[in-house]
Amino acid sequence: MNYFSPKQSVETLLTVANGYSGASAIAAQVLLSAWNSNDFTIPVAELALLDGDNYQHALNVITLRYMGKEPQSVIAQGEKKFRTLCIEWSHLETQRKSAA
Repeated sequence: MNYFSPKQSVETLLTVANGYSGASAIAAQVLLSAWNSNDFTIPVAELALLDGDNYQHALNVITLRYMGKEPQSVIAQGEKKFRTLCIEWSHLETQRKSAA
């Protein structure tokens, strides 16, 4: 198993999310859920769309958040990059049911 730094994992998943692959959406969801889990969630079954290294990057981002650090805090211009990512992937926001 490869070791990746949190910074490397966030940057790699940003690259995947900004690309045009079948894994782009799940990479974006991992990052956005770690950034703002009120509005974005990770569909766990879709983690299988990631190759082995990118799956490890996803786990690193989840672990980073578990340890109390926000993903945008470990990269340069993180807040700006995550706001841009949020806009680009806004259609993935969790749809909430209204209270009865």
